Amino acid sequence: MGTYLETRGFRPEVQGLRALAVLLVVMYHVWFGKVSGGVDVFLLVSAFLLSLSNLRKINEHKPLNLIKYWLHVFQRLMPTAGVVLLLTLLASYFIMPASRFAAMVADAKASLLYYQNWHLAFSAVDYYQQNATLKTPFQHFWSLSMQGQIFFLWPILFAIVALLVRKFRFNLMGSALMVFGTVFVASLTWSVISTQTQQAFAYFDTRARLWEFAAGTLIAMGSMLWKAPRVLRIVMGWVGVVGLVSAGMVLPVETGFPGYLALWPIVSGALVMLAGNTESRFGVDRILMSRPLLWVGESAYALYLVHWPLLILYMVFTNKPHAGVVDGALIIGVAVGLAWVLHRFVEQPLRG
Repeated sequence: MGTYLETRGFRPEVQGLRALAVLLVVMYHVWFGKVSGGVDVFLLVSAFLLSLSNLRKINEHKPLNLIKYWLHVFQRLMPTAGVVLLLTLLASYFIMPASRFAAMVADAKASLLYYQNWHLAFSAVDYYQQNATLKTPFQHFWSLSMQGQIFFLWPILFAIVALLVRKFRFNLMGSALMVFGTVFVASLTWSVISTQTQQAFAYFDTRARLWEFAAGTLIAMGSMLWKAPRVLRIVMGWVGVVGLVSAGMVLPVETGFPGYLALWPIVSGALVMLAGNTESRFGVDRILMSRPLLWVGESAYALYLVHWPLLILYMVFTNKPHAGVVDGALIIGVAVGLAWVLHRFVEQPLRG
């Protein structure tokens, strides 16, 4: 099979990167009403961790157990999402105009069944609509729906890799590169073309985002094959974090995402993950592994789930087009608190 770098165990710097990504998403949504690139990194990290696990299993001749994996993943994801969906639908009944409630029910159903991104795409929703009161409190489920679709598709692709390795004696990394490299090139090409011709649709199109997940797999492969010198990894980490934080400020995301512009946050996240734990006081990973970011990282999924409906329902209730500095900070604070409650009393018990 080959000799690969040890990649087992908890990756605190990746947890910190996940926390940074979700915080950027929340702050940009609440205060700036635009895209930060954080969601792209959130998706990248999911594929990275999933791929490390599957690559190790194939290399060690362990069964992939697709059915068991799917049951485990969706059993972990759906309860928290279900609670948020139910509470959001209940709050929408009292806060949203009665004329919009039927649409809210349709949105909730699409979110629960992991096709919200397609529902929004075919409904011609403008993700960059600036007036928050006109948006659905379920809109953020587009990325979670896409993630759920990938959690179903990716194990099948890894099963193909395992077949090539075990039955036809192909090299593991060569087989994975052939499968996921093809996905990366085909999807990125489609993403660039589709973003130029139908950007609003492309934003929610799974086909235009597959390359971001494939990038996570390719990065996982790279981390198993290569480790840069410490000095280079320190530089990579800082460049990656600065790139991620600045993406939403610099890029014309309203007209160019996903397309080739999404390479900016993807490459930034890749640099941080490949830098890894530098064990240096000068490395950005010291910040990423700080207790506050690790704490946020633990409840990142729940924080992403709750921040958007809080924002939209508050905007509708107060009839404001967007949040200000003070009420925005209050929304973020409440979202962090609710996320902790969901993580502590829903996610953790069910995971255990």
